[in-house]
Amino acid sequence: PFYPIPFGRRDSLTFANLSTTLANLPSPASNVTVLISVLGPKGLTFTDLVALSGGHTIGRSNCSSFQNRLYNSTTGISMQDSTLDQSFAKNLYLTCPTNTTVNTTNLDIRTPNVFDNKYYVDLLKEQTLFTSDQSLYTDTRTRDIVKNFALNQSLFFQQFVLSMLKMGQLDV
Repeated sequence: PFYPIPFGRRDSLTFANLSTTLANLPSPASNVTVLISVLGPKGLTFTDLVALSGGHTIGRSNCSSFQNRLYNSTTGISMQDSTLDQSFAKNLYLTCPTNTTVNTTNLDIRTPNVFDNKYYVDLLKEQTLFTSDQSLYTDTRTRDIVKNFALNQSLFFQQFVLSMLKMGQLDV
């Protein structure tokens, strides 16, 4: 979606550093409770969380960011997440044949180069890479928002714009 960026935002007077950045970005292995514990204090709601996660409709990920859904972290042995579609998992195992693979794959398997609502369709079909994404559908606090965005792309676009504008004003 297109939206105007408000003028007048001041740039930071300090440089970003890795530790601060990582402290403000939840892990892709997080669940909704962890996600909202990081984003809620910044004034973001469950609806903002689901809308902003829709940015995963484009982009790629390293296997290491979702290997917890395919392999036991201690043993490295194949162990599929129960909220991962079996046929989708089989394809992921081809891309990420071991838990140390450095390969990448698309975040959205349906329309990887189009900003649309297919990410939410992927959630309904249990065909997303990150635990943090799939938890948006498995958690009752966010499930209906996911369903609404899957059914109504315009609604997703409208909320994405509102949530991006809101996020853009954080710590200004």
